[in-house]
Amino acid sequence: MSILIASMTPDRALEDSAISRAITKTAIALAGYRQLPVQQRLPLVDIVFMLPGSQERAQFTGLRIRGFDPTAQSLQFEAAVPDKMIGSAHAERYLIAVMQDAIDAGAEFFRDRQILFDHAEHMALSEALAEKPRYAVN
Repeated sequence: MSILIASMTPDRALEDSAISRAITKTAIALAGYRQLPVQQRLPLVDIVFMLPGSQERAQFTGLRIRGFDPTAQSLQFEAAVPDKMIGSAHAERYLIAVMQDAIDAGAEFFRDRQILFDHAEHMALSEALAEKPRYAVN
């Protein structure tokens, strides 16, 4: 798959948090889109969500590039999850926003290195993952 997500969970207490559930749900949804051509091409955008624990937390804020593996054509990002997102009802929207930031940063990174990357298709995929509002029809 061309977009991968994972989490770094320093405390077991976070395993059932809203953000952990959102990460799991989004990862499953991404796997459901693995048949799409955009998910079958390199390069990869790999995002690790760094959850804050009571004893351990990321020493940065926001999103940063962790590294690039030219052999695997994998650009790794780390996202420092803010404390307020742990139990937030907006955890899924936060994940999608971070994914879109990583896609934007990845597109720039790959463009600078003349590596083909379909920014529009990746953004469309992230938007397909976004939870759509549901309205009752009376």
